[in-house]
Amino acid sequence: MGAPGSGKGTIAKQLVEKYNYGHFSTGEMFRETMNLDSPLAAKIRLYMQQGKLIDDDTTNNMIKGYLVESLAAQKHFLLDGYPRTINQAEFLKTVCDIDLVIYLDIKENVAIKRITGRRNCPGCGEIYNIFYKKPCRDGICDKCNSTLAQRKDDNVETAISRFNTYKTQTAPLINYYTKTNKLVAINVGEEGVADIFTKVCKLIENK
Repeated sequence: MGAPGSGKGTIAKQLVEKYNYGHFSTGEMFRETMNLDSPLAAKIRLYMQQGKLIDDDTTNNMIKGYLVESLAAQKHFLLDGYPRTINQAEFLKTVCDIDLVIYLDIKENVAIKRITGRRNCPGCGEIYNIFYKKPCRDGICDKCNSTLAQRKDDNVETAISRFNTYKTQTAPLINYYTKTNKLVAINVGEEGVADIFTKVCKLIENK
């Protein structure tokens, strides 16, 4: 867990590649859904354009099926951006008992810089950042040569709104999981993704 811009998605994908975890990203699930022509898609688009969190019931119902399937297969999995509220954490307890909560602690000004510098590959899904993880060629994906794009909500105004939402709705989870002795914080400063990833891997392997 961590604020918008802390690098949750990037680190999660690298962990999945390294350890072969199942990967559940509510953000990706919602972005895929909002491209559909449905009332739910319209609802999700509105929430994301305003920098607000999707309501708990919608989020919980979407994630539950995936979790139950992984638990049945006894497959280790990583939750990327879920839970984001106390209500979601309470719901999660009814589905499974998680082992570890990794909290990527980032200052607001650094988070906003990371968000506005983020670039995504529409071809393979790789994520870059013009400040911290530049592609070898400007605007071109190193893996598939697609032209990189910036998400519409990766702007300063929406980033500030998302960070404020995080502080009021998600930050309380820090205390919630600290009480369970499952939370470990990793400071995210100006260092690159590789350094943060190394810290996270050491934490997991020493667990």
